[in-house]
Amino acid sequence: MEFAGLAAGNDLGPLPPVGRTPSARALPGSPAGGVRRCAATAVDLAVAVAVVLLPLVGLDRALGGTALPDGDARTVWRAAAALWTAAFLLLYSPLCVSLRGATPGKRLMGLEVVVSGDGGRLGYGRALARHLANLVVNAVPVLCVANASAIALGPDSLGLHDKAVGSAVVHRRAAAA
Repeated sequence: MEFAGLAAGNDLGPLPPVGRTPSARALPGSPAGGVRRCAATAVDLAVAVAVVLLPLVGLDRALGGTALPDGDARTVWRAAAALWTAAFLLLYSPLCVSLRGATPGKRLMGLEVVVSGDGGRLGYGRALARHLANLVVNAVPVLCVANASAIALGPDSLGLHDKAVGSAVVHRRAAAA
């Protein structure tokens, strides 16, 4: 019995190697895979929790010692929390990416964000657009799955937010001398 030109009993060729060989290191400038990107995100989320929550906990304690009525103290805390969180969301990732090429998590994992065509650094506007697109993609479950699939299965490992602004996450290049 034949199926699509293959005789019964014939295999489809040799199996690909399993795992990585010791010499199979990622080359600088090559697309970053999903595991490193997830680890970088975990580091950045830990930084976000510390940077956003610690000052707000301090503000809560400070407001508890004032003579403000509970309703007023709660209003002040909510306004401060909203402003501080919005400032963090609009500044942390876009500024890190535009000024240094990566967030602390990406730097720790040896990654950087570049313009996908020429490998240059993203400006603040483009980094902000990438970050906001990433927030939207991760907030919608269907888009989140599509994004993870694009990163894991695509030959260039570009997420939907990368494709939207023309960026790429690559393994960090050696510093220029």
